[in-house]
Amino acid sequence: MSIPMIAGLCPYTRGGVTHPPKVTLQEIPASLRVNPSYRDALLVLAGDRASVEQLESFGLRVHRVFDDAPSAIQRDTAHKMKHWMCLWALCEFGEFLWVDWDTVLLRPPDDAFWEDCRRGGTPKFVRIPGYWATVNCGVYYASHRWLSEMERSFDAEVSEPNDELLWASVLPDDVEDRDEFWWGDRAVQVWTESDFDSVTGCTYFAHVKHLDWAERLRAIARPA
Repeated sequence: MSIPMIAGLCPYTRGGVTHPPKVTLQEIPASLRVNPSYRDALLVLAGDRASVEQLESFGLRVHRVFDDAPSAIQRDTAHKMKHWMCLWALCEFGEFLWVDWDTVLLRPPDDAFWEDCRRGGTPKFVRIPGYWATVNCGVYYASHRWLSEMERSFDAEVSEPNDELLWASVLPDDVEDRDEFWWGDRAVQVWTESDFDSVTGCTYFAHVKHLDWAERLRAIARPA
């Protein structure tokens, strides 16, 4: 059984100061060009009415708008809104797979992928050794088993309002040593060309620096 795949757009607000999400607005049309299946596969969420209009301008249908989010979320939408959207999905569906727009789908999720999502009953994150926030949420999964922890994470004292730091605050201290929290080669970070080596025939998603790497990455991931 497949899992709801969600993505979104919201204004870039930090400390009550709002800027247009310029980078994401560039990523979305580029992502849709290299990932045409995202148009139908992703359940698209919007942080406010302006985001709805922007998403619809790309031909996307918005499933829900979160302009009713608490003021604490609205004040720091830059990353807290994504966390709030994911909490909603967890309550609504019991599980979800978040997909950032700066990703390349190398092969469609299948039963083996969905089984791996649910492996161990833990969230799944992209592993980046030495990453500043411990976990990377470019592509990540969570299930209802972690609902209470995710709710609790919103009250965590973190250095900045960031969804990855909020998640890290409620994960086990030894999370880096526990394989059940990581995608392995199912979803990888490709930030430089040297990272191409992390892509295998088992990779489904690549969280990338440049979306125009898509065809080269797909050639690597294609089974012989």
